[in-house]
Amino acid sequence: MWLTIGLSVLIGVATGCGAAAFTVLIETVSDLTVLQTLERATRHPWWNAILMAMPALGLLFVSWFTRRFAPEAQGHGVPEVIVAVARRDGVIRPRVSIVKILASAICIGTGGSVGREGPIVQIGSAVGSVFGQWFRLSVRNIKVLVAAGAAAGISATFNAPLAGVIFASEIILGSFVAESLVPIVIASVVADVVQIRIGEHGLNPAFRHLTFTYEGDWAQLPGYFALGIVCGLAAVLFTKLLYAVEDVTLRLLPKWWMRALVLGLAVGAAGVAYPRLPPTISPTVQQRLADGHELLPPLFGVGYGVVDHAVHLTSEDDEVASQEHIRLSRADLIKELWWLLPLVFLKPLMTSITLGGGGSGGIFAPSLFIGATVGASFGLLCNIFIPDVSAHPGVYAIVGMGAVVAGTTHGVLSAILIVYEMTNQDSIILPIMIAAGLASVVARLIDPESIYHKKLSRRGESIARGHEMHYLEHIMVRDVMLRQFPTVKQDDDVNEIIRVARSNPTIESLPVMNPEGFLIGIIRPEDLHRVLDSDIPPHLIQAEDIALKAPVSVSPDENLLEAIRDFGTRDIETLPVEIGSGKSRRLIGLLLRADVMRRYREEMLSAH
Repeated sequence: MWLTIGLSVLIGVATGCGAAAFTVLIETVSDLTVLQTLERATRHPWWNAILMAMPALGLLFVSWFTRRFAPEAQGHGVPEVIVAVARRDGVIRPRVSIVKILASAICIGTGGSVGREGPIVQIGSAVGSVFGQWFRLSVRNIKVLVAAGAAAGISATFNAPLAGVIFASEIILGSFVAESLVPIVIASVVADVVQIRIGEHGLNPAFRHLTFTYEGDWAQLPGYFALGIVCGLAAVLFTKLLYAVEDVTLRLLPKWWMRALVLGLAVGAAGVAYPRLPPTISPTVQQRLADGHELLPPLFGVGYGVVDHAVHLTSEDDEVASQEHIRLSRADLIKELWWLLPLVFLKPLMTSITLGGGGSGGIFAPSLFIGATVGASFGLLCNIFIPDVSAHPGVYAIVGMGAVVAGTTHGVLSAILIVYEMTNQDSIILPIMIAAGLASVVARLIDPESIYHKKLSRRGESIARGHEMHYLEHIMVRDVMLRQFPTVKQDDDVNEIIRVARSNPTIESLPVMNPEGFLIGIIRPEDLHRVLDSDIPPHLIQAEDIALKAPVSVSPDENLLEAIRDFGTRDIETLPVEIGSGKSRRLIGLLLRADVMRRYREEMLSAH
């Protein structure tokens, strides 16, 4: 345990440094590509064509690079960490962190419409996995270090150490286990300290100078309830759109390089065409422009400029708002609505296209972007039509951020805490809790799978989670299954089946094989008893007549927690273990429910 704690400190330091280096690399790539081209385009409009091609060139390189060196570095990263913990003993290849840093930095820096938190989570988790492997720790401790790396990644990315701890426990491990929390907490805190010391933001939260308050106004509560429902719908639409775009593009553009070019050009065209500046600009943005800095198009990159703009919107009669806020008249409210509302639909589309084209980046920041624009648009509508019972648009933007993140990730606690820590607004945590909880419920009712788990289930890697049963997550079916087992042929009669069963009293169900050696079913004790109680002579009944056809089978790479779910699917005591698919499918073992429960008891006793 002490070694694990010591390593968690090193993981926090490495991840904090990695997050800072990753951010600098993104900014460097962006300065050399998009911003340089954008500056030239202001003087020579034909440079807009080159600007439009930037995301396509970035996607082309990233697709080739990840396919060549680490395919698991493609996409949004967190699902790969989840499946590594649940099924692969926490093992992540060392090269993943290097490939992920380079691929995601180039993708985001050249205009890819994705976030940076997924890559940093995967980087931190890879560091934790490598440390655990180097020091030959147990499987359980390697998984804890992987989760510690994920917590450090969230902490360093968003300056949110508490949210990092909850994210790692809630999303990565799927349980809050006391013995896992200490290394996770240490890594998260150390990563945040390192990021603060070497970063540019000091001790400030990600979005600063927010002075909104919530004083328990009952008249505003219905608006937050409604916003939670809307954000839940927006989260589900984002999830479904993400994978629908992937399916459509794979079908229409089968070549990887073709997808990268076509979809990259679509992102570039949308980024160039959309108005770059909002109709009202905050004093901070005005100062940035006066200093000669270029602003990224709203649909390029992470998009925190739009989020920062949305959370600073307020009405012109607000006497509490600081000078950083944007005070809006009624006419300004309408102008802002026309600029923000299309982004609600365009951002999830551009993120889906970027990832569908082979990009590398996260979906957490796009979820924050969608939440901020949905919330701000909702708030603008409320201030236009029912100003007397409405909070300021920026308040709804903050609440919407937490609600959409809760809806996409199904991590309610981490969504609430990450928005709280990013904005440092404890006064409006109650509306965030209301909206995030409702958004999560709505999203789960429509689609029980989160945006992370849906990616895994589409690959046939559904991950089961549990709290008291977490001891089984690190044990694979291959570790418990019987490798030597009896079988019967499909044309064996009942007398032969009884002989085989009596010779193997510990095995309750017998596999039935066809002449080609394929499993066609299993014979359960109740199936045999039913036949023996009948008046039909035993020699006239064959195995295939009484077998349970198409039985549920498991893979040797599943964990025992998932196997327990499969036992309950058909209420059986024995599960066939098969590898391959189609005509190459082959029975290699049997998994007995009694053996699974025996192993569970052993794990419980050893843990206590």
